[in-house]
Amino acid sequence: MKVILLQDVAKIGLRHEVVDVPNGYATNKLIPKKLAEPATPVNLKKVGKVHAAKAGAAADTEAVFNAAMEALSAEPLLIAADMNEQEHLFKAVDSADVVKAAEAKGIAITSQMIGFPEVVKSAGEHTVALQAGAHNASFTINVIKA
Repeated sequence: MKVILLQDVAKIGLRHEVVDVPNGYATNKLIPKKLAEPATPVNLKKVGKVHAAKAGAAADTEAVFNAAMEALSAEPLLIAADMNEQEHLFKAVDSADVVKAAEAKGIAITSQMIGFPEVVKSAGEHTVALQAGAHNASFTINVIKA
């Protein structure tokens, strides 16, 4: 029996996939527990719309990622932070600081896209990862005294 999975099911498939499972398994477990629904033409159209929306969102994410990386790779992103005489920061640089500095330059990124390979607690240049979906890249930030 063909069913559309409403949730990820171990060893069967991922959410919104159309899979073929034994009739008893579908009618006795998957459908009653709301893990799947029958693959009727109406339900298949709904899933087609979901897949189209995901593809459109992925294309938008890729466009935002490429634009951000083009702007960020041109020159290091300057972040002003409070520090002592030995150039150690009072507070580590976090993703909110990077987003704020990027927005000041007109670059649209979110804090979920940013990853730090190591904690940034000193002045100077540091590498930061930018991730969006399947896209990964890195750029440089320069931490200076505020």
